[in-house]
Amino acid sequence: MNDWMLMPPASEREITIVEEKMKLRLPNSYKDLLRDNNGLSVNGRILIYGTQDIMERNETWDIQVFAQGYIAIGDDGGGRVFLMHQGDNETRVLIVPGGDKVHEHAHLLTSDFTQWVQSGFLINLDETEDDVNWSKNCEVVLIDTIDGGLKDLLKIKRYFRLDIAAADLLKGSKNLPFIIVKGFPYGLANKLVGKLENIKIELRVMK
Repeated sequence: MNDWMLMPPASEREITIVEEKMKLRLPNSYKDLLRDNNGLSVNGRILIYGTQDIMERNETWDIQVFAQGYIAIGDDGGGRVFLMHQGDNETRVLIVPGGDKVHEHAHLLTSDFTQWVQSGFLINLDETEDDVNWSKNCEVVLIDTIDGGLKDLLKIKRYFRLDIAAADLLKGSKNLPFIIVKGFPYGLANKLVGKLENIKIELRVMK
C-alpha cells in the first residue's frame, strides 16, 4: 500500500453508539471497513472517518443542512467531502465541495464502496459517471428479485404513488429489469429509494 495509516478495528459497541447518537443507520459496506480499520488515511490526503471523529466531522461540514439524509464518511484533504446515503444497503459514494449544495454540484464517485476501497480510494472525476443532476427526471428500475414479495411491491406502489394494479406490478417484478415508473424527479426518487433499504432499485437519469 502507498503510505496508508490504519487505525485498529472498531468494536460493534463503538459502531452502535455512533448510530444511536446520530439517529441513523450507517451503510453496511462502510461498517465492514470500520470493523477492519476504525478510520484511515492514504498518502496524508484521503481521510476516511472512524467512529471517534465521524460525528464531529459531520457537524463541522454541516451535513444535515446541505445534505439531509446523507452522512459524510471522509474527505480528500482539499475541501471535498465523501457522502453516502444513510441506510444499510447503500453502496454509492458521492463527492461534493464541503459546504456546497449536494443537489447542485455532486458527482457520483463510485457505485460500489467496497470496490472503491480496493482501488485505493481512486479519485478521477474525468472517468466518473455523469454528474448527479438532482433536478432531472429519471426512470425508476427494479433490478433484483424482492425478498418481501407482494408486501414490498405494495410499499413501492405506495411510496411512488403508482397508478398500476398490484397484479401488474407483481408480473413486472418477475421480468427484470423492470421499469417501475418513468419521468420521476431524481431528487425525490433518491430519497424514496433510501427508505426502501432492502429493495434493489436503480435510478437512470433521462436524457
